Amino acid sequence: MLRVSNLFSVRKEALAYACFEAGMLIAYWGSLNPWFFWPVGALYIIPAGFLVFLSLFISNTLSRPLFTYADYLPPLVAYVVLSCYLLLVNGGNANAFLGNLFHVMVFWSLFIINRESLYRLTTFLSKAMACLLSVSIAAFVLHLLGFPLPSWNTQFGDGLYTYSNYFFFLSDDRSLMSIFPRFHSVFLEPGHLGTATVLLLFAQCGHWKKWYNVVLLVATLMTFSLAAYVLLVVIVFLNLWIKGKHVVGKVLVTVALIASVITGAFFYNKGDNLLHDLILIRLEVSDEGELSGDNRVAGWFESEYESYLQSSDIFFGRDYDTEITGNSGYRVFIYENGFVGLFLVIAFYILSMMHAESKRVFVSVFVIAILCFWVRGYPLWYSNYVPLYALVNMPFACVGLRKEEG
Repeated sequence: MLRVSNLFSVRKEALAYACFEAGMLIAYWGSLNPWFFWPVGALYIIPAGFLVFLSLFISNTLSRPLFTYADYLPPLVAYVVLSCYLLLVNGGNANAFLGNLFHVMVFWSLFIINRESLYRLTTFLSKAMACLLSVSIAAFVLHLLGFPLPSWNTQFGDGLYTYSNYFFFLSDDRSLMSIFPRFHSVFLEPGHLGTATVLLLFAQCGHWKKWYNVVLLVATLMTFSLAAYVLLVVIVFLNLWIKGKHVVGKVLVTVALIASVITGAFFYNKGDNLLHDLILIRLEVSDEGELSGDNRVAGWFESEYESYLQSSDIFFGRDYDTEITGNSGYRVFIYENGFVGLFLVIAFYILSMMHAESKRVFVSVFVIAILCFWVRGYPLWYSNYVPLYALVNMPFACVGLRKEEG
């Protein structure tokens, strides 16, 4: 018999997991700097940490708690040491250390959640991102077709980035003269979005026929991010290798296909096309042997970095003016935090991923982690870390592997 009271009752297990997912989603989106989080800045971690704490509290009242993984201490200690070190060398104040407690809470919950829930988490993050991107892509296409949409001028930080905000997506003012502006939805940069969507696809480990993964793939292509494109190609083959598929023939076919596309882009309309202007031109090599797309740092910073490597500052880093734009990647991280910081990052990743059931998954995740760090230099961003951690710690059944790999 249906009782009205049942319509208003919520199972505590479902409520606990909903709080965990909501907290992780806020943390995940917060690390990507969506415009609706700009007013609160780094304070987004407070509601995220509170929701995770509420999830932990409810879980402790269950007969079968959600948080059951016992071997959490090594990665948690490694994270605490790393995060506190980064705050110390970068002049963090008391408020920064207080805020870090909420980050510790979020990471702790990630480390102790039962392993079977990690695939569910990445699927939830993928669906949430796809729902947002579906609306964002539709609005973006309408804008390109000339449909009048309300907008206002906005900026991030002290005018470092200026945008036309169309509510469902941002248009970078630097792309006003572009025929086809790069898509980055409500987030700060196309490269940030492209990297995030590719890593979510990687965590789905080839289940890309699902509607939400198709949306993530479309969004990745619309970013015209060279880094995201390279990551996408790499994870396609890593996914095949993880599952024990023969990849040599597929590599040859893919290389031939890419070569055909590149050749066509150079000749089509005499090179005046989107693929050539936004991607291929960045693959050209100068007379000095430098890649045009290797523009992660400005010339002045490259010289500064070379002198830095010859100084005693290499251990603990050197002050870096974060208000200066145009620099990103591993060199910026090492410059700010020194080789001690780099060592602590490596130790944190190893300790948090050393219990992988699959050696192939472990190797693949570290390859992608290195590539992401090389290009972005943000190893603790939730958007960069959570999908990789989830994938490497999932049970075999979640990633479709046999117990014994070939």
